[in-house]
Amino acid sequence: MKHFHYKHWLFVALFSVTVLLPFSCNKDEVTGIDKDADIGNPQVHFIRSTDPNAADSLLVGAFMGSLIAIVGEDLGHTVELWFNDQQAALNPTYVTDKTIIVNVPSSVPVEVTNKIRFVFSNGAEMLYDFSVNVPAPVLNSIKSEYVEDGDVAVLYGDFFFEPIHITFPGNLEGEIVVLSKTEAQVRVPAGAESGEITVKTNFGTAVSSFIFRDNRNVIVNFDDLRHRTWNSPIADVAVGTNELAPCAGNYTYFKMDNVSAWQWVNELNMMYIAEDGVTGRGNIPIFPGGASVNEWAVRFEVNVPVEWREIPLEIFFAPYGADHGRDIPVPLERWQPWAENGVYQTDGWVTVTIPLKDFDEDKNGTPAQLSDLSQYTNLTIMLFGAAVDANNIYIAIDNVRVVKL
Repeated sequence: MKHFHYKHWLFVALFSVTVLLPFSCNKDEVTGIDKDADIGNPQVHFIRSTDPNAADSLLVGAFMGSLIAIVGEDLGHTVELWFNDQQAALNPTYVTDKTIIVNVPSSVPVEVTNKIRFVFSNGAEMLYDFSVNVPAPVLNSIKSEYVEDGDVAVLYGDFFFEPIHITFPGNLEGEIVVLSKTEAQVRVPAGAESGEITVKTNFGTAVSSFIFRDNRNVIVNFDDLRHRTWNSPIADVAVGTNELAPCAGNYTYFKMDNVSAWQWVNELNMMYIAEDGVTGRGNIPIFPGGASVNEWAVRFEVNVPVEWREIPLEIFFAPYGADHGRDIPVPLERWQPWAENGVYQTDGWVTVTIPLKDFDEDKNGTPAQLSDLSQYTNLTIMLFGAAVDANNIYIAIDNVRVVKL
C-alpha cells in the first residue's frame, strides 16, 4: 500500500484554494459587473462639446452622433452609457475618473427619457438630465395631391422616424406602408377630405404647405366640371372606360400613335371655353382681380405610362368670347418635361405646377408676358409643336386648377 506524506496533502489543499479563489468573488464574467467593487462617489459636473471653438459652452443636449465630453468625478468605473434607450459605444481609452469622451448614439430613440443612464462596474446606476436633439419631421411635398381612398400617397421630406403618425384631413390616420428617413408611403384612409396632412413623431409635428385634394379654383376635373365634348376623351370610371387607375374619379387623356410635328388634333386638345353652352360656366374670370403672374400657377395631375420624347404641351388662356385664344395670340407655356433627360415617363400620377411667370412667349416664340389676369375665362392644354420623329403619345390629365403659390 502506497502512503502519501502530509506535506503532499498540504500542497494539494493550498493549490485548490488558490485555484478556487477567483471564482469565489461576486463578479459576473459576462457583464463585467462586480457587486463588491468600490466605485467611489460618481457624479457629473457638466457636459461640454469637444470642439475647441465651443469648449466653453456647457451642453444640456446634443444632436445624434455628436462627440461630447462628460466631466465629473469617479467616472472611471462606467461600463455602460445609455442615451434614452440607446446604448453608446464606449472606448475604455476615453473613460477616466474625470472625463468620458463619447459619441451620442446615431440611432433614433423609441422611448424618450431625456436622460443619460450610467451603469457602473458594481451594477449601480446613475441618471443625468440630457436631451438628444432629434430634428422634428419636415414635410416638403407629395407625389400627387390627389389620391383615392385606399390607395397609397407618397410623401417626401426628412426625419420620418418611428413611431410616426400621419393624419389626413378629417382627423383620419393613414396606414404606413413603407417608411424611410426621407419618404413615407401611406394608405389614404376612407373618408379623407381636402386639407392639410400632418406628420407627427416623438420629436415634433409637421403640417403640409400643400393641400391634399386641393379643390381651390378648379377649372376642369372631368367629373362635374368638364371641357368641350368634342375635344380629348374622358375616361369614365363609372362605366369602366379608364385604362389607368384614377387619382380622383374621371380624367381626360391624349392617346394616339405616330403623332408628328404640328398636328392640331381634337383628341390631343383639352379646351375649357367659358361661353360653351354645354360645359361653360359663363363669363367668370379664372383669376381674381389684382392677381399677379409672380404669385399664381397652373397645377394639375398627370400620368404618362409610355415614354414621351417630343412635342410639348401648350398651355394658354383666352378672354371670354375669344375661343381658344392661340390666334390672338396670348402668352403661353410650352411644357416639355422630356427636355432635360430626353424622355419623360411617370410611375402613376404626379402633381405638376407651372408658374405663370413661365408663360413668357407667344405662339411664334416671341418674348411676351401675361398681364391683366382678370380678363381670362378660358384655358387650353394641347399637344402641339415641333418634332423630329413621329411618336406614340399617352398622357392622362386631371384636376386642372390655378392656384396661388
